[in-house]
Amino acid sequence: MLPTINTLLYASDISEGSRPAFRMAVEQAVRHQANIVFLHAVEPFNGAAIELLEAHLPHDTQNLHDRDWLNGHKARITARIQSFLDTELSAGEALAQPPQIRVLIGPPAKTIIRSADKLSADLIVMGERSTSTASRLFFGSTARKVLHHTRIPVLIVPLGASKNND
Repeated sequence: MLPTINTLLYASDISEGSRPAFRMAVEQAVRHQANIVFLHAVEPFNGAAIELLEAHLPHDTQNLHDRDWLNGHKARITARIQSFLDTELSAGEALAQPPQIRVLIGPPAKTIIRSADKLSADLIVMGERSTSTASRLFFGSTARKVLHHTRIPVLIVPLGASKNND
């Protein structure tokens, strides 16, 4: 018997070409009447960038800037998701609930796995871009890292060649 899917985590880098993975996530959410959580993980600043910000901005100002940036990013993602749903869902189709949208700062693979665990997600859906064998050997992809470090089923959607990585 297949597991019940109540909560689905869709992880995306929101780059061009990621629409097929989102389409698959929405299709699975509709099919299973599952809640869908859209997650975009943003790589944290490196140490030098953090030191530069701390040297020139008061701590409160820096926190306010970070919060405003995350809220703006979330608003843009929300608009893109709503536009997608308006154009892609047919008249009889509907999500069980509006998608939750989360924009979090952290290494993408770890952020996806932690979020899926916290949400008690039943399925993770994400895209995988075609990249060279050498780059996968040395760096791996976010999808590959998630697949190897989670106990939650992962649905990987091939996205084809792209300049951006997942």
